[in-house]
Amino acid sequence: MSISKNIDGFISSKTSTKKGTGFQIIIGVLLLIISIIIYQIISIDVLLYVMLTISIIMIISSFFIIINQYERAIILRVGVYRGRIRPGIHSRLPLIDNILVIDIREKVREFNAEKMLTKDNVPVTIDAILRYQIIEERSNDALLNVENFNEMIKQVSQTTLRNNIGSSIFQEILSKREEINHNIKAIISKEAENWGVMVTGVEIRQVIIPQELEAAMSMQAQAEREKQARVTYGESEILVAQKFLDASKIYSNNPVAYALRQSNMLYETMKIHGNTIIMVPSETLNSMGFGNLGTTIAYLNSLERSINSSNKKPSVDNPSLKGKTKKETMD
Repeated sequence: MSISKNIDGFISSKTSTKKGTGFQIIIGVLLLIISIIIYQIISIDVLLYVMLTISIIMIISSFFIIINQYERAIILRVGVYRGRIRPGIHSRLPLIDNILVIDIREKVREFNAEKMLTKDNVPVTIDAILRYQIIEERSNDALLNVENFNEMIKQVSQTTLRNNIGSSIFQEILSKREEINHNIKAIISKEAENWGVMVTGVEIRQVIIPQELEAAMSMQAQAEREKQARVTYGESEILVAQKFLDASKIYSNNPVAYALRQSNMLYETMKIHGNTIIMVPSETLNSMGFGNLGTTIAYLNSLERSINSSNKKPSVDNPSLKGKTKKETMD
């Protein structure tokens, strides 16, 4: 057994402490007797006065007891319960009154359920913590009605946790921790009321499953996420296709809008690459209308040149042509 478990067991078994057992008055009387004997042997007044003072202080202090603010105590006079004691200085009868002191501060205890089967036969190990404290007005019940309330509440907590695990499926343990905590707290509180103990909280801290099952669950969760991703991707493809269909209807009825859209795409491409020169296939230009536009411009330029050429030809009345025949002129 480890050292931590030994310490935890020691703390759990120690529910109260005893104060004022009469040890001081016995030591005080012994010092008084010894001081008198020593004085008769060596006759030193200073030593006698010092020892007498110490013995008297110890004898007087044995009639009083101090209870701290975070403590409550009960008096057992000759073994019979006489009442509770609040914080402060109180008088007592040495060797007759037995004072049991209990700490009323909130305490934390760990409890667990190892390798328990859930309702759907999943082996789990659950670690939990329990917070509780002694009810101030019922501190006598915690000392008189139960031998060790720390161990008792720990055993009840473990039993209650095991019962809840056996009646729950694994997914409920993971997703409904708050509900399980509340149920366990309610059951433990009902039992602890008989001992003057108030349960302030129960929390499941960790749920441990075998590594093989953990790997299988991880693969299942990964498959579910991949399935959901594929479904989402398919739904997005449907939405994109529908939008493209709507756009095609608009562009089919308006070629100008289609050409402007292609021009904008070409501009965005040039903007992304950061170049003013970009290689574009001629088929793309034709699909955008730029090929037909170039043909039209070339045709208009050719027509303009032919008109200018015809305007520069000499007329029949020109003297330089008088000697030529009509046939040559026609040629």
